[in-house]
Amino acid sequence: MKRTPPPELGNSRPSASRRYGGGGVRLLLLGLLLLPLAACATKSDVRELQGEIRDLARQQEALVRELQSEQARQADSVAALSSQFGQYRTQWARSIRDMEDQLIRVQELAGMSQQELAGLRDQMDRRPAGGTFGGATPDREGGGEVVDIYDDAMTQFRRGSLTSARMGLEEIVERFPNHELTPSARYYLADILVQEDNLEEAIEMFLQVPEFHPDAERVPDAMYRVGLLYRELGDSSEARSYLERVVNTWPDSDAASMARRTLDEMS
Repeated sequence: MKRTPPPELGNSRPSASRRYGGGGVRLLLLGLLLLPLAACATKSDVRELQGEIRDLARQQEALVRELQSEQARQADSVAALSSQFGQYRTQWARSIRDMEDQLIRVQELAGMSQQELAGLRDQMDRRPAGGTFGGATPDREGGGEVVDIYDDAMTQFRRGSLTSARMGLEEIVERFPNHELTPSARYYLADILVQEDNLEEAIEMFLQVPEFHPDAERVPDAMYRVGLLYRELGDSSEARSYLERVVNTWPDSDAASMARRTLDEMS
């Protein structure tokens, strides 16, 4: 005979469905209670974050304005400096032009003192009222032809056309060795060599003046130039010898006066 199990007691444990059903209800109730709190916390955080963003935006705007202001000040400074630089550059350009003009004038005066004044002095010293150099006349050696050649050569000399000047002066020396203008032709041939920086050859050419024309008026001038060239070459002994010779032999000449001053400078 099959035995029937005894009935369960009243204080026995509830079934699983009852246990789990009751727990779910409790969790649901707890979630419903916490939801408003979570919502409140989220809204507060959002407002706080929004406030911080607004503060950062205001700070950024202030910084941008400050940077723009500083940029404007720098732009004004750059503009002012550019204006000043432009003024200075204009002044510098004007000063440079003025100095260049002065330099050109000085060069012209220096060139005149070395060439034109020498030629003009030669013409004034040697051209008599009749209009010919050294009393040269057409019935003497070369006559007016020598005068024309000499005048043309000296014109080229004063212009700085040394090659053309040399050709005319050499023609006088070769064709008319005894003419009164020949000592001056040799003198200026030597001067051309000086300008070409051929100092030793210039000394030889200057010395041809007293060698071939011992009584010519150009002799003391040529000897004085020889003394200066030896001084420039660093030979003080030879320089002093020629300068003293000029002073002692032609004491009343212009060359002697210049030689005395040079000797004083060398003392």
